[in-house]
Amino acid sequence: MSFNDWSEDLQSNGVPYIKTYPPGPNSLEKIQEAKKYMTSYWTGKKKDHGEGWDLPLTVKRTANSLLEDVDGNVYIDLNSGISTANFGYNNPEIWIRAQEIMNDYGVLGIFPSNDYNLPLMIDSSKKLLSTIPNGPKYRVHYACDGTEANEAALKTAVSYTGRSCVISFMGSFFGRTMGSLSCMAQKSRDSDTFRSMRSSNIYFAEGANCPNCLFCDHPDDCNGYCIEKLLNDRVLTHQVSPEEVAAFIMEPYTTGGLMNPAPEEFLKSAREICDDYGIVLIFDEVQSGMGRSGKMWVHEHHGIDPDIFTSAKSLGGGVSPLSAAFIQDEIMENVPAYHGSTYGGAPISLAGNMAALEYVAKYRLLERVKKMGEVIENRFSEWVDYQNVWQARGWGLLKALDFREDKNNPLVNYKTRVQKELFKRGIITMSGGQGRYLSMLRLIPSFTIPDEQLNIGLDIVEEVIRR
Repeated sequence: MSFNDWSEDLQSNGVPYIKTYPPGPNSLEKIQEAKKYMTSYWTGKKKDHGEGWDLPLTVKRTANSLLEDVDGNVYIDLNSGISTANFGYNNPEIWIRAQEIMNDYGVLGIFPSNDYNLPLMIDSSKKLLSTIPNGPKYRVHYACDGTEANEAALKTAVSYTGRSCVISFMGSFFGRTMGSLSCMAQKSRDSDTFRSMRSSNIYFAEGANCPNCLFCDHPDDCNGYCIEKLLNDRVLTHQVSPEEVAAFIMEPYTTGGLMNPAPEEFLKSAREICDDYGIVLIFDEVQSGMGRSGKMWVHEHHGIDPDIFTSAKSLGGGVSPLSAAFIQDEIMENVPAYHGSTYGGAPISLAGNMAALEYVAKYRLLERVKKMGEVIENRFSEWVDYQNVWQARGWGLLKALDFREDKNNPLVNYKTRVQKELFKRGIITMSGGQGRYLSMLRLIPSFTIPDEQLNIGLDIVEEVIRR
């Protein structure tokens, strides 16, 4: 089933359309003005000129997979707002349907859902849980941001088990609030400044970071050392006994750090260890969930049920921020501690989620994600012989190009040059990587990007890396 592209107003000159060499003067002026009035993680005092954001871009309008900046340039976005716009920017069908849902339930905007019960919350939870394998055995805790959902998951595990330690798997990104940050070991700069505030009860095991594996040259050569030798024989014996561990937390599909799914055997081994010792298994599907891998939830691929998993990004349908921790019913029946979120489960967010789930079903978007993923994979197969393209990988619309001379020699500066050249040509991408391996370029387009625009974007990527 086809759907309408609602970005016609931005396509009059063809796309991408570069009117003024980016970053244009108006974008730079607005960025400098912004620094007078606001701050963010990216806009420190040492940042000059257009620096401070991932790309020096000031957005005027958005529609589906296009962005127009204040200089009149129109870009094809292969980043989809870091997966917050799975269904395209300003999706009119989802927005209109969300308004209808709120009107039907008689509650608009936000509402303190911690304090009052809402039929909308009940019905939206039923609908959301119906998308999950074994969904009836989970309950939903709503919040606004991915890191909030991870905080809820961690606090729930500690409260439920009565244990104080957590094992995190290196390479994942969990968020920037203190519990999430304490569990994160992806890039040292993410936590260096706040090290004194981080929990001392977090222990780190090697994640399923196959492209950067310490033991194997290729995932097909996996010998299980990451689990058997590091986790079992080191972390769980040398550092902390398993009886003290409340939770394992990991990304079953490592997104920003690697864009690579964990092998099935890795996840099965983690599940077995958790079962043996009464440890809560937490999966972070904040970026990888909500259909992006080709299935609604990543753990569906392997049939492995986590005790808790989290999601966010496009969970609110692009209408309003929404995150969730999906917690098994047995755990929630036995949690003594209280946790809440003032705006978690706001009517506008729940209506956005319900509208988005209807949209996914109506247009068979999971099938489309798989089809578009295959289009990208076919192009990738032609690029791996290009100089500096070490690997091209990923499931569904979670894709990445990794630029290295070989496994141990990442080309970080080359990746940066590629990303900047793509930006100048009107293509928005996202960088990524782990530790010193910051050599990855992410391609995570919206599910609704028109086929023609996807192909144009891929053509331009190929032109740049071929040079």
